[in-house]
Amino acid sequence: MKVLLVDDDEVDHLVTRRLLRDAPRTRYDVTWLSSSDEAIQALRAGGYDVCLLDFRLDARTGLDVVREANHLGCAIPIIMLTGVGDEEIDMAAMSAGVADYLVKGRFDAQILERTIRYAIEHKRAQLKLKQYADTLEESNRQLVQMHEELAAKNAELVRLNEEKNRFVGMAAHDLRNPLGVILGYSDFMLMTHRRGEPSSLLKEGGVEIVNMIRSSSKFMLSLINDLLDVSMIELGKLNLDRKSTDIVQLVESNVALNLVLAGQKSMKLVVESDEGVPRVEVDVHKLEQVLNNLISNAIHYSPQGTTIRVRVEGGRGAEGAGGEAELLLSVKDEGPGIAAEDLGKLFRPFGRARTVSTGGERSTGLGLAIAQRIVEGHGGRIWVESVLSQGTTFFVALPVARSEETEEAA
Repeated sequence: MKVLLVDDDEVDHLVTRRLLRDAPRTRYDVTWLSSSDEAIQALRAGGYDVCLLDFRLDARTGLDVVREANHLGCAIPIIMLTGVGDEEIDMAAMSAGVADYLVKGRFDAQILERTIRYAIEHKRAQLKLKQYADTLEESNRQLVQMHEELAAKNAELVRLNEEKNRFVGMAAHDLRNPLGVILGYSDFMLMTHRRGEPSSLLKEGGVEIVNMIRSSSKFMLSLINDLLDVSMIELGKLNLDRKSTDIVQLVESNVALNLVLAGQKSMKLVVESDEGVPRVEVDVHKLEQVLNNLISNAIHYSPQGTTIRVRVEGGRGAEGAGGEAELLLSVKDEGPGIAAEDLGKLFRPFGRARTVSTGGERSTGLGLAIAQRIVEGHGGRIWVESVLSQGTTFFVALPVARSEETEEAA
């Protein structure tokens, strides 16, 4: 083991060298220097395992040498030697980073050997800790940089998404008018043909073609209306015009509008409601949009001759997830049901289950996603329960706390 011994007293140097030679387990190669300048040059050059440094040197003390060595980045453990035990020097040496402190004449070869061994191991542990700390600091720096880059990219994605929503809204708005014209003229041509009017623009062979034009235009117009709704909602423009509403009456009115559609498949639409269902503050047009979507879906995906039950229940006795009173709407069909793995897709934009409509009706894949956002905009919840071959039930829970507060205020 290479030892740098710095001591300006030759006698003390010889005593220390003899102790090192008498050490029981380690052989030491000792280099003796007597001045602080030589010591600093040797510490800077390196190549030693440990330094034994006398406190009293020339114009500079051992503490001055230690501080200079630390400034130069010296990685060698330094053990301070002094002729007189002084607590103040001991504390100063520890603060300067000295590995240990020994009083001359009070240690033997065994103590000196153990002190050197411990000082070297302690210095190695310090260097490893510093390496770990440097690595951790660099990792943290990279993590902060990655976080900043991710935040910038997320901000850019938000901006691009808003631009996309605005583009979809603009495109859908521009397409809606010409599609409405096509649909209107198709209806007019079919109406004049059915009436047998002389001015009918159709011959018998063109009726099927116009029917196809009308059907496709109607579907495209429905898709565009849904796209407009989605783009407005995504841009945070779901404006709700809430009014105190009799939900049972609203449900009955909406069911009546769907009777013709249900009648085409010989279906029954049944409304059931509890006594004393409270009024709720909702946007009537938006809630009608939700109800129409749920009821029309039930009609589209149920076999002919089945029954669809629309139920209104709850109110003051029912409590939602937050403990507040809520009103519960449900639409239950007798259709084929939905597979469990498909349930999570239903409320995603363009998400569809593998269930096929029973009358060939087409779906935009946006209706339930819009319905979910409308319901959640009211502070409510929407979910579905289904078992294959046992039908499907959609539930809408709306809080009634708003109407209660209004009644109390009145």
